[in-house]
Amino acid sequence: MNKSLTCLLLCAALTACESDYLGTAESQLVVEGWIENEGYPVVILSRSVPISEDYTPMDELDQYLLRWAKVTVSDGQNSVVLTGKYDSGYFPPYIYTTGRLKGRAGKSYTLTVEYRDYYATATTTIPPTTVRPDFFVEKCADSDTLYQVKVSFSDPPGEKNYYQLFARTGADSKQYLASYLGSIDDAVLADHTEYTVYRGRKLGAGTDYTPYFAEQDTVAVKLAQVDKASYQFWDGFTKNLSLEGNLFLAPYTNVRTNVTGGTGYWCGMNSSTAYFIIPHPIPDRLPPEEP
Repeated sequence: MNKSLTCLLLCAALTACESDYLGTAESQLVVEGWIENEGYPVVILSRSVPISEDYTPMDELDQYLLRWAKVTVSDGQNSVVLTGKYDSGYFPPYIYTTGRLKGRAGKSYTLTVEYRDYYATATTTIPPTTVRPDFFVEKCADSDTLYQVKVSFSDPPGEKNYYQLFARTGADSKQYLASYLGSIDDAVLADHTEYTVYRGRKLGAGTDYTPYFAEQDTVAVKLAQVDKASYQFWDGFTKNLSLEGNLFLAPYTNVRTNVTGGTGYWCGMNSSTAYFIIPHPIPDRLPPEEP
């Protein structure tokens, strides 16, 4: 989950338009939030851009970013109010987070957002099972300059699992984009599976998009086990991206949200991450990012 997801103007409103004209529907609270096993919660808040006949320059979209909300995360025993801060590693560059609550596999977390007339809640669970994937890089068969990252893993038998692949590019970015075609229901998996982790696709990328990576790109890729509600969000979200749909305005595929009182997602993840300077792995994995 770069100036890139999650990542998009989902991160700025989940309702980005491809033109500079943003056009009368009520503005909604948009939540983009996640908590990983052994990681800290991160939440980005905005309001969706209302459709109107008035012209709204893209450089005025900053007014839809919410900086003064009360954001609380509870694990059922402890409740922590998150602190808002500027962070250039995300887009938009303002997040709510805390170092006082760390995600644990198998636990559920409830997010509450209060801001003026907005009140939203969402609950997610970090899946209990940890998958041990292998990540590796291969040169694309039809290119001398492009590479693809692949992941292989075994789906744990006897249980229902959902997965989401993420990727980020750039040494200064902290934000992952959902990998193109990266939503996986284990109903389609063999006992051992190999998947390509494509570069995340930005809304409006058009023909400029390539799913592959270039030599010397600094890349991080993530295989995340997610709960069913999170899978349903990411599956609909990535299908809309692949069809160049305008999310929450005229989607080709219904995008389900687990947020009551708003839209967007609150996602628990049991993740494994690998780092590369393409085509070479970074041997020592980076420590968990502090909030």
